[in-house]
Amino acid sequence: MAREKRDEALLSTLGAEHAEWRPVLALVNAALHEMERAVWAESVPAREPSDATGEPLLSGATIRIVPGPVHRWVHRAMTIAGAGASAIPFADALAGGTLDPMALFEAAVAEDPDRLDDLARAAGDNRGVLRVVGPIVAMPMLHACRKAWTPLVSAAWAEGYCPICGGWPALAEARGLDGQRRLRCGRCGGDWRTEWLRCPFCGERDHEHLGSLVSQGPGQRTPEQQTVDVCERCRHYVKAVTTLAPMRPEDVVLQDLATLVLDVVALERGYRRPAAKERPVEVIAAPSRLRALFRLRQRATGRKP
Repeated sequence: MAREKRDEALLSTLGAEHAEWRPVLALVNAALHEMERAVWAESVPAREPSDATGEPLLSGATIRIVPGPVHRWVHRAMTIAGAGASAIPFADALAGGTLDPMALFEAAVAEDPDRLDDLARAAGDNRGVLRVVGPIVAMPMLHACRKAWTPLVSAAWAEGYCPICGGWPALAEARGLDGQRRLRCGRCGGDWRTEWLRCPFCGERDHEHLGSLVSQGPGQRTPEQQTVDVCERCRHYVKAVTTLAPMRPEDVVLQDLATLVLDVVALERGYRRPAAKERPVEVIAAPSRLRALFRLRQRATGRKP
């Protein structure tokens, strides 16, 4: 309950300060509530412990899930997205079959920008809305995977991308009194250790090529110091905050939104976030339990399905 109140307060504050963000904030809020449904945890595939070879646990996974909850969640998400992009008839595309909910769900979980673009064209989206909506649609499934797979992550994981889903970090935390540096994934809330003098994107370790753009300034909403860590070699950046305690996984996406001004600073100076790293993921429609029980009963009684 306390978490929900904090999330609602931050979402309300962001909505008041940035009215143009309200459709995205409403969608994030819906995703946070959607995570609580049991169907996502029940659909997490079993995986073997990570061996720190560079492949995230999501890579190569097959997710078997009942289509009903996926269709319901995608329809709700696209209805909210459509409210902020009224010229794009997402609801009509879903109803008419030009936008396949399972295909959208799979592309979002796999972080496949090419498939998302194909789906966007089919739905009449020429403004890149699905590129924004996709990661949020994937959040309930990916957070369920993170909860189940975190104990499987190798302590030796040394990659710059998330050991759970393969996403690039949205934030870096300088955590606790010892200032341990942790990378945080905006897609699944993943949390993994990294070196201080190392670019998470290209591995650069030369301190002359690593820098910081922004420090704490007046008007900042939270007491934590906030910076933009940049790499001159690959021209990518990651936002960094100083915290005493670990940021809750569900809060990473909210803090990513709350620090959007840092993205603007980085972009104005020619730095970019790296392109998504697509992972092979297959989503298979599984029969519902009720339907399976019904078929078993029919067979037991000798009746034809």
